[in-house]
Amino acid sequence: MLHLIRLSTISLVAAFAVLAFTQLSHAQDAGEAEAFVQREAQQVIDALQAYNQGELDEETLKRNFRERVDILADVPRITNFVLGRYRRGADEAELEEFRGVFREFAINVYERELGNYAGQTLEVTGSVTRAPGDFIVRSTVRANGAGEDVPVNWRVLSGDEGMKVVDAEVLGVWLAQTQREEITSIIGNARGDISAATRALRQRMQ
Repeated sequence: MLHLIRLSTISLVAAFAVLAFTQLSHAQDAGEAEAFVQREAQQVIDALQAYNQGELDEETLKRNFRERVDILADVPRITNFVLGRYRRGADEAELEEFRGVFREFAINVYERELGNYAGQTLEVTGSVTRAPGDFIVRSTVRANGAGEDVPVNWRVLSGDEGMKVVDAEVLGVWLAQTQREEITSIIGNARGDISAATRALRQRMQ
């Protein structure tokens, strides 16, 4: 009987130890996600500010911006997400064409949205762990007296390539989710033709 009690006690202690370790691990991952957003998103905003101040020419800005967005966001994952069910069974040549056009479109969207906050300061205010490796990082873009502060939330996934943003919420609108609704609607109206969405994106970038 005493032996069973000891085993039960050891098992209970071990269970608490595993739980504590898991919680600590998740907390560390959340902290890494917060630090990632703080660092990478602010650098994108700073690059746009440098351009506005004449410290970067347009060609250098676009090159730097694309490099920073590739570090910040998982554009291939976002591309697959916005296609929804139409990605399955689609012609590979059409998919590749769409991916290339959507990448440019997504970069333009991030440039436009984040460009609104050039010269301002991004402050991470906390995060929520949706699941292991899946976080919502909350932040506020401080206007520094030039207007109103704006809340911006980031969905961050942790994978083999490290942390990546897969969606961002600005003024209550999730960008990738909105793009998915628009793009799948276009493809649906075209009876599943992905090239219709490719053409629509090209027109929007003109």
